[in-house]
Amino acid sequence: MNGVSSSLPLDVQEEFLRTIIGLENVEILRPAYAIEYDYVLSGQITPALETKCVEGLFLAGQINGTTGYEEAAAQGLMAGINAVKKIRSEEPFILKRSESYIGVMIDDLVTKGLTEPYRMFTSRAEHRLLLRQDNADLRLTEYGYQLGLIDEKRYQRTVFKKEVIARELLRLPKIFKQIDGKGYSLSQLISRPENNYEALVALYPDDLHDYGHDINFQIEFSIKYEGYIRRQETENIRLSSSENIKIPPQFDFKSVTGLRTEAKEKLSHHSPVNLGQASRISGVSPADITVLMIALARRS
Repeated sequence: MNGVSSSLPLDVQEEFLRTIIGLENVEILRPAYAIEYDYVLSGQITPALETKCVEGLFLAGQINGTTGYEEAAAQGLMAGINAVKKIRSEEPFILKRSESYIGVMIDDLVTKGLTEPYRMFTSRAEHRLLLRQDNADLRLTEYGYQLGLIDEKRYQRTVFKKEVIARELLRLPKIFKQIDGKGYSLSQLISRPENNYEALVALYPDDLHDYGHDINFQIEFSIKYEGYIRRQETENIRLSSSENIKIPPQFDFKSVTGLRTEAKEKLSHHSPVNLGQASRISGVSPADITVLMIALARRS
């Protein structure tokens, strides 16, 4: 039963279930159970999923405190990529929170203390309007191609898709149609809730092109929700500035004058790689981040 799952002994489960109205004589066919496993604490792995105590050892799955198949698979992919990059003496591959749910999950695992097994919910992502299943190829195919995980044919298909969408989003606001004596751009017509791209293609075949449902949908979605998307993209740009301020390895947080003791301890424990990551650590205040930013600027 949802809400009363437990790992208590069978007799205790029977006793508390029979306290529920309507279940006074309930018989349990299969008792609830739980799985216990060991995991590394938040702050013991890097954003590349490499352990801090053993160089070259990468961890993925439940050992990092997660539960779920997708969570484990995503970590396995990232740990495998970064293990190869380590062997090749290349920079680690780290996805940002603003570009993927994998980035959100790993950032949470690295910076936030876990009180229960971690699941990747969309509500955990502050950029979820941009992290949609329909645009995953537009966000991540380039990385896959650079890493050798995407073949040329698939990559070129995505490049074409990006180019078409960008071109149409620039072209459609400039083409006007007269309706009841008033001029409306094709973008304005598409943005109306009662209209959709494919229906308008039938009305204006000389000006609107049918690129197939996948591309048509992306053009329509981008136009209908342009204001919301632009607002979140602006927020991403603002937040990314802090992500670009790197914190050197082995940085001595305890030597920074003005940092609170709690912040020094949390930052030393987690060893964040940039200012954005440091700002998401529980116990580190905006004032601490300002002090740290000044200290990093002086150091550089």
